[in-house]
Amino acid sequence: MAALEKISTLNDMKDLMIELHRLEVKLLFDFYGVLQDFPSKKLLPQWLQKKGVNNAFVTDKGNEAFAKINNSKKLCVIIYDLETPDLNGLQFLTALENKPDLKSRCKIIMAIPKLAPDAQTKILQLGAGAIIFKPLGDNLAAAFEKIGLNY
Repeated sequence: MAALEKISTLNDMKDLMIELHRLEVKLLFDFYGVLQDFPSKKLLPQWLQKKGVNNAFVTDKGNEAFAKINNSKKLCVIIYDLETPDLNGLQFLTALENKPDLKSRCKIIMAIPKLAPDAQTKILQLGAGAIIFKPLGDNLAAAFEKIGLNY
């Protein structure tokens, strides 16, 4: 009975639901980072580690990441650098268009330099769920919320 009393308030129940959602995100999704600049390649793994995420793959090779994502059966959260040389962000989004089953499993955050609003809109129209400006910094949480993950 004492255990039930510990989660009897509305706030306690909200806290429990938030924790369950975080656990679900960690278990259901694989996390990928395809990043070019050194600060981002360093910051993303640190941020994910702080969140307790161990199932992350960070690289600067777009083709390598695409192959891993294509072979995965899990849902994927992908932070992709628009300027990746071997498979840039636009090419990545186009490749996903050709694989609708894969695209449906991916939530994409496109890491971009400061671009004109028209270019940002085009990236979102091509399938990115959110845009984040490089270097990644502290705005990762807001980008996750834009793709529907409170993380």
